[in-house]
Amino acid sequence: MSRPWRWVVVVGATGIGFLIAFGFGQWDPFGWFPEKDSDRVSAAGAFGGAMAAVIALAAGWWAGGSGGDGGSSLNQRARASGTSQITQDGGRTAPGRVSQQARADGDSRIEQRGGGGEAEEQSP
Repeated sequence: MSRPWRWVVVVGATGIGFLIAFGFGQWDPFGWFPEKDSDRVSAAGAFGGAMAAVIALAAGWWAGGSGGDGGSSLNQRARASGTSQITQDGGRTAPGRVSQQARADGDSRIEQRGGGGEAEEQSP
């Protein structure tokens, strides 16, 4: 599932979770919430908001790349010739998946860096 669709799932699950928790708070099967209607609605709203925050936190962790397919990915497809140079840099953190398809001709260079700046040099 792509990252934008994961965030759609997060928003939907958070909204549905709020509505379920709010409805449960309105129903109040254990008699824990106040008897007055206005107090019951505000207590049920607070309960629904707290449950929605928990759902958003857990689902946001999943959608942010820490779950599912193993994190972020880094892809590059390039061709160098003459004295050109191809560099693929993974940034400060190591990506979950790295894919590089490169072809070098002549005196060109191909360099691939993962997270943290370590480099692997490939020559033609």
